Amino acid sequence: MIKAVYDANLLVSAFLTRHHPGGVSTELLRFVQQGSIQLYLSPEIVAEALATLTRNPRTQANYHFTPDMAEQFCSDLLDIAVIINNPPATPGAVPRDPDDDKIVACAIAAGAEYLVSRDHDLLSIGGYAGVAIIAPEDFLHVVRAQPGP
Repeated sequence: MIKAVYDANLLVSAFLTRHHPGGVSTELLRFVQQGSIQLYLSPEIVAEALATLTRNPRTQANYHFTPDMAEQFCSDLLDIAVIINNPPATPGAVPRDPDDDKIVACAIAAGAEYLVSRDHDLLSIGGYAGVAIIAPEDFLHVVRAQPGP
């Protein structure tokens, strides 16, 4: 089984495109639910996804969801992922955006093989401490190349 961390933006994208089963983010979350991927998240990653989903009423109107629906989605993430509480800090892991250090810290603490993100600051480092940092589209190719669960 592939071990991965998804960043908050990928989780937000999966929620917003949940009614479009062909979307990359939605498909990657489906692979977690099917058991092909072991997803690791930290409470901070889930909280960031929830904050992103609930802070903009216009987004809620455009994508037809309520804050309660976003909260339920994030609660469901806690059920399908292994939660990494208080991962050791990795200061300087992402020089262009130190706020992303917490995502790298989660991946390292989890022993994840992949950190999946569209964030250019994360992607610019390519990898850290044995964790490959790749775009969702590239990760989807990796997952599809693996034998079933």
